[in-house]
Amino acid sequence: MTAAHRGEELLEGRRALERAEWAAARATFESALAAGDCADAHDGLGQALWMLGEVDEAIARRGHAFDGLVAEGRCDDAARVAVWVAHQHLLGGRASASRGWLARAERALDGVGSCAGHGWVAAERARQEGDVREQVVHARRAMEIGRRVGDGDLEVFALSILGRAVVLAGRREDGLTLLEEAMAAAASGAMRTVHTLAEAYCNLLFACTGAGEWERANEWYEVVAEFAVSHGTLPLLAACRTDHANVLLATGRWVAAEDELESAMRTGVAHARQLPELGVPTQATMAELRVRQGRLLDAARLLSGREEHPESLRALALLRIAEGRPQVAAGLLSRGLRSAGEQAVRASQLLAPLVDALLQAGDLAGAGAAAAELEELAATTSIRLIGARAALARARVARALGRGDEAADAAGRALSGFSALAMPFESAEARLELARSSAVAAPDLALEEARSAFETFRDLGAARAMDAAAGVLRDLGAPGTTPRARVAGELTRREQEVLDLLALGMTNAQVAERLVISEKTAGHHVSRILMKLGVRNRAEAAAYAARAGVAGAAG
Repeated sequence: MTAAHRGEELLEGRRALERAEWAAARATFESALAAGDCADAHDGLGQALWMLGEVDEAIARRGHAFDGLVAEGRCDDAARVAVWVAHQHLLGGRASASRGWLARAERALDGVGSCAGHGWVAAERARQEGDVREQVVHARRAMEIGRRVGDGDLEVFALSILGRAVVLAGRREDGLTLLEEAMAAAASGAMRTVHTLAEAYCNLLFACTGAGEWERANEWYEVVAEFAVSHGTLPLLAACRTDHANVLLATGRWVAAEDELESAMRTGVAHARQLPELGVPTQATMAELRVRQGRLLDAARLLSGREEHPESLRALALLRIAEGRPQVAAGLLSRGLRSAGEQAVRASQLLAPLVDALLQAGDLAGAGAAAAELEELAATTSIRLIGARAALARARVARALGRGDEAADAAGRALSGFSALAMPFESAEARLELARSSAVAAPDLALEEARSAFETFRDLGAARAMDAAAGVLRDLGAPGTTPRARVAGELTRREQEVLDLLALGMTNAQVAERLVISEKTAGHHVSRILMKLGVRNRAEAAAYAARAGVAGAAG
């Protein structure tokens, strides 16, 4: 093969990468390597293999590329490749190997003047840095280098890292403005590499969901999902589905959230098997949903083997609280807070359940301190979600201290905050807290709020919270309220339709066909019906429906 022909093959391979034609890129680069060793061919092949799910071989190929690029004196390109390899090792849980490759990137740049390689090293430093202030410093340096040397991929990617860090620090609007600027630049063609564009998209969605920006997250999810599908970027598709599931959970669409999480698990299975870090957020989100549903064994299975991962700490703590082990939960959350640093969003996610754990453990002073810390975060950030969490925490601590008026006032503020954010589960929690704190001074109001909370929990399928609401209703003298026994009238309209079809002996597949829904969604409806009616299987549900005389509605 002549040098000119090899050059043409490499150019065609790079074009295939830009078009997201991974199999074609692989074949082209493999052809180029068949004629002899070539750093650029190894690099391109590694990128294609990564997208095809062959993670270990992808990392090995780009390792070969690094050696070749250093030998050719192309330190800038060598540093960029070494940074990528460092990040993949980090995702694989190999922190030592990651640090080693980052050091190799820096060594490759010894004696080299300011270049894009220095910027890529700074960007990776920002991604790996735990201190959000240092993240900002490294990201700004990377962005400035990218702008100075004319590397659009580096500049926009660093801008997205900076925006994410600023949001995490609690400056919601400033950070989201930076992220949206990055996306606008990317859409205009400033970024050419699919890898970096995909990660920039991830930064935007992660920041939106963390800050409770559900409308923004939904808007961008459509864009990101379309990009992920059209470009075959399966890791991005799995990650953005998990972020979207968090939006669906927050806004009360639990069945759709469960479907999205299961899709994320299937989509990212090849990469998650070799890079376990990628799958942890999905598993943790599903575990939180299972805890809310009262399916504690399922939650425990999802978290098994992931107990030490930072992304699992909150879910694991919620599980321990549900199991009646608040001291363990408090220990997990305190450990997570130590590593959260200046990340206001992350800290608020951990402080809210810490208040609950300490109250359950009888540590009123500790709970009060945690609630005060959460209130300070709310006061110093512009994030409405943190404010609502702080108000609910204050309500619970005040009630535990016997301060009914203060508790009712804080619960009312929490209810207003969560309602404005369109978060039905959290709104119902605030209503229930308002009912508890108003039981003596305003029993009629308390009864109304408890009933409303009960109905919301019931419609969501939040079994544990529903039982808690039923207990409050009984304490308030509401007749006939039990934690598990339900009546058909408490089913949603869709669940009533499914129950009618169950009474006719239909399978999930037949129910799905009749109602024009997926079989999986039909199964979710059946599970919630069984839970609400307090029956063990679909036969008992059908018998219940027949006794109640509801089966005729299906005809």
